[in-house]
Amino acid sequence: MVVIGAKGEPFKVPIVKNVEIESENKICLGDMLLVEEADYNLLGRDLMVALGINLIIRNSQITVSIYKLTCEDEDKINPKVWHTGKEAGKLAMEPISIEIEKPEDPIRIRQYPIPLEGRRGLKPIIEDLIKKGILEPCMSRHNTPILAVKKGDGNYRLVQDLRAINERTRTRFPVVANPYTLLNRISPKDTWYSVIDLKDAFWTCPLAEGSRDFFAFQWEDPDTNRKQQLRWASLPQGFVDSPNLFGQALEKLLSQFSPRKETKILQYVDDLLVAGETEEGVRECTIDLLNFLGEKGLKVAKQNLQFTESGVKYLGHWLVKGKKKLDPARVAGIIELPPPKTKRQVRQLLGLLGYCRQWIEGYSEKAKFLYEKLTAEKIKWTEQDDKELEQLKGALVTAPVLNLPDINKKFQLFVNVGNHTAHGVLTQEWAGDRKPVGYLSKLLDPVSRGWPTCLQAIVAVALLVEEAKKITFGAPITVYTPHNVRTILQQKAEKWLTDARLLKYEAILLHAPELELRTTQASNPAGFLFGEASSEPIHNCIDLVELQTKIREDLEDEELEEGEKWFVDGSARVIEGKRKSGYAIIDGKTGEVIKSGPLGTSWSAQACELYAVLQALKGLKEKIGTIFTDSKYAFGVVHTFGKI
Repeated sequence: MVVIGAKGEPFKVPIVKNVEIESENKICLGDMLLVEEADYNLLGRDLMVALGINLIIRNSQITVSIYKLTCEDEDKINPKVWHTGKEAGKLAMEPISIEIEKPEDPIRIRQYPIPLEGRRGLKPIIEDLIKKGILEPCMSRHNTPILAVKKGDGNYRLVQDLRAINERTRTRFPVVANPYTLLNRISPKDTWYSVIDLKDAFWTCPLAEGSRDFFAFQWEDPDTNRKQQLRWASLPQGFVDSPNLFGQALEKLLSQFSPRKETKILQYVDDLLVAGETEEGVRECTIDLLNFLGEKGLKVAKQNLQFTESGVKYLGHWLVKGKKKLDPARVAGIIELPPPKTKRQVRQLLGLLGYCRQWIEGYSEKAKFLYEKLTAEKIKWTEQDDKELEQLKGALVTAPVLNLPDINKKFQLFVNVGNHTAHGVLTQEWAGDRKPVGYLSKLLDPVSRGWPTCLQAIVAVALLVEEAKKITFGAPITVYTPHNVRTILQQKAEKWLTDARLLKYEAILLHAPELELRTTQASNPAGFLFGEASSEPIHNCIDLVELQTKIREDLEDEELEEGEKWFVDGSARVIEGKRKSGYAIIDGKTGEVIKSGPLGTSWSAQACELYAVLQALKGLKEKIGTIFTDSKYAFGVVHTFGKI
């Protein structure tokens, strides 16, 4: 299209068609002119500012978003809360002290060379931070380097390499909320939200005078070439303890704020979420909270405020009308990642995928091949690995929308075990249907992987019940599994499980008042979600364990009425400084020694007990008899682990 500019000269500009204009839902599609040389948008900057309209250009697409904060709402908010860049926020709190290992040994790392362009880009930033009291001149025994990182818009960002400080810091115990479980505090009834992004939050926490020298760095002015040291007077970004320290300070501050009825506030470091059942309640609570934060000295990025929306982005998730789903941008970023070539890249990939594990059915089993890469000496990527990675990425693309948990209602947990992995789905009844709240999965430990499948089910159910409790917060749970967990735990488990394991699983599965165990014919989460929940299992667990573990049909674990009665024993101990070991077989009817003898000095007591049983079995070949042993280990090898 040909347009005439301010100078009266015609020129051609492209038309961007079908621009999506949206707020909480799609409003319309429209065509717009794209004038790259223009300093301002032709839509009318004054109108855009007044309406809070933003143009977002991403991946060759333009999205127009409309800001929901009205003039009427803004008039109720103290303007001192907004970040304008003119003044820094500051909390009225006791300055924070930092402790490092070997403080008498200064941390000295020379400054990296910074190009002149980079120093010129950093100069206005540093001068502004000095003016605001966030940086101050010093002469310190410590020094760590800074970097000038160029951003996409051509400006620079000040970054300090604090790795040496982080390694020597005596960190506090972290009490930052777990993002994996934080959103579980929101109810499906909470369908309105606001998200508040605190600006330069760490810099609002003052550092104690005695701790500031640790964070000194060298600065060379690009115009005068004068070198000097500067240090942080507030918590610096990039410091290992900054998120934890600020998070605790903000949590203490928020304890003084009372949310409105039917609203709640969630905090993750410097990101705040207001959630509630009504639009008006969330709006009023958000306004109250903004005023409170402003009075306490905190600043909010106005352009990043998500104000009273039915759908918001928070912690990499989208909360939409009582449901949560993965952020498409996060999914797209993971999909575009190439196959990992180093263990570090494998760990990074697992970290990104693990954040999404609630949406991936059988995640632990699907990601098992990646965990196995970490145990190998070198990364060897194969075509099979490519296929499994694509399957994992495909599960992300098709990830379902999950319901937010309602802790006032019962939960249903389906659990099954396969390929050494516990997998399941946590659901709740909603409008007559079972809706998924989260997919759960865990790898079994190496010991239980050798057990029969029905016994592995005990471990699987216990693992996923513990995971589910992070979501249910003590609400009643009905567990469905194809295995009769209660019966097998009470009748067969003692042969396989140590006393410690047995007590642990009994406490989790049998003595929890909020837990109910049931059986189901469904063998996978999809079958559970859409099939019959409570019905008889398709196999008898007791009979199946017997079949899988019994060495021979005529081997019993109780005394026979007829035949020989032999008692066996084996031992190994140190006598007069010398290790001695041996075994003996005694006839229970006559008391005579049938067979005995010494064994090697390196033999353990368990090996001696097992050898005694072996010799007795050989002696009773083709005979009827009962062998008595006081060794639980030897008894277990014969009756429990012998077939394995």
